[in-house]
Amino acid sequence: MGEGGSVKGLLRAGLIMMLASSLGACITTKKDIQFLHDQIVTLNSRVERLQEKQEKTDKRLSGDLERRIEARLDARLSSGVEADIRSVREIQASLVAEVDRVKETIQDLSGRMDENNHLVRRVVERDTTEQDALRAGLAELTGKVARLEAAVARIDHYLALEPEQAKREAAKDESTNKAQPVEKKDVPAVEQASEAELYDKNLAAYRQGKYEEAISGFNAFLKKYGKSDLADNAQFWIGECYMALKQYEQAILAYQEVIKRYPKGNKVPNAMLRQALAFQAIDDKVSAKLILKRIVKKHPNSSEAKIAKAKLKTLK
Repeated sequence: MGEGGSVKGLLRAGLIMMLASSLGACITTKKDIQFLHDQIVTLNSRVERLQEKQEKTDKRLSGDLERRIEARLDARLSSGVEADIRSVREIQASLVAEVDRVKETIQDLSGRMDENNHLVRRVVERDTTEQDALRAGLAELTGKVARLEAAVARIDHYLALEPEQAKREAAKDESTNKAQPVEKKDVPAVEQASEAELYDKNLAAYRQGKYEEAISGFNAFLKKYGKSDLADNAQFWIGECYMALKQYEQAILAYQEVIKRYPKGNKVPNAMLRQALAFQAIDDKVSAKLILKRIVKKHPNSSEAKIAKAKLKTLK
């Protein structure tokens, strides 16, 4: 519109100059005036047509400029979107790679956990087996000592008598021994032997994978020898049988019986540790962590406390 105004100004200036020159020539007639008027009209008409043409040209140029600007903007936006898409794809690829690494780490940790659980079980079984062997040996020695004490008592008794009386008492004792080879003092030793025999039988069933049979046998052992030194071990092995059968709730209850009925027994730390592992197996991490912390607090110097500390790190 600025260029159209300047053209119009030039045309009018030229018109004025023409009029001035014409006036200078001394216009004398109406005919000349009419001619000049027509010329002015004609020039005005031409000026208006030029203005219209200029406006159309301006509109066309403006439209072309807008289309070019829009095309460039679209091109820039398109290139920007493609760059964003490439960036998103790169991030996505990086995330996929990171997820794969995390999966590998999880698999590695899972393998280590399985290995640790196997090691814990082996340690517990080995520790319990050694204690069982010691207790069985102790029971056997106790029986032998009881028999020896009975024999020594008889000898002392005989030596304290007169010779003739000693002979009569010896003959009488010999006949009594033939009729009754086992004296009353030997009865506890016989009972202890049968007790150890029954315990070993049930433990052998567990080691052979006969878990149901072992559970039934250990329950019978506890019913018959509830006050035995092996009672807490028998109850512990019931829990181990349930663990092997993956009946974790029953295992937890069995271990709790060890803790409740034999609080001063040496199987309590083992029972607590295995109970924590059973809770972990049913995905009750809160209870598992609580029991592991209790092991560390109540039995800080035990081997189970060391294992509990290591397990607590994996449960965080």
